[in-house]
Amino acid sequence: MVSYRYWGGFSSCFLLFCLIFLGQNNSLEQPHHGETGLLLFTIPGFIASYLASKKRLICPLLGALCALPLCLVVRHFWLMSTQSFWQELAYATSSVFWCLCGALLFLFFRSLRQMLQLRQRTLGNKKGA
Repeated sequence: MVSYRYWGGFSSCFLLFCLIFLGQNNSLEQPHHGETGLLLFTIPGFIASYLASKKRLICPLLGALCALPLCLVVRHFWLMSTQSFWQELAYATSSVFWCLCGALLFLFFRSLRQMLQLRQRTLGNKKGA
């Protein structure tokens, strides 16, 4: 079961990262007016961290790092990017950062939920005593 959840987290991050990265339109000709394009990369990290059983940071990291070369090659050679390769690489590495931020966001929500459940249990025990 653990192996299945590990591969589920890895593959979901890989696929979602590729879809979001290749779906982005970030050419230099269009000015960015407060776009939230990089924040979309928190979604693969959040979902992969949810699907992974114990390696909740490793799965999103490995999924994003494995998707990175594929996305760069497809975008640079087949989608005719207007940016240089180094600008694409900088954008791609920042997208990996935001993917890991999504995984950390899931871990934060999970620990917050556990803390609130523990607090409710201790308050429930004090009222019953």
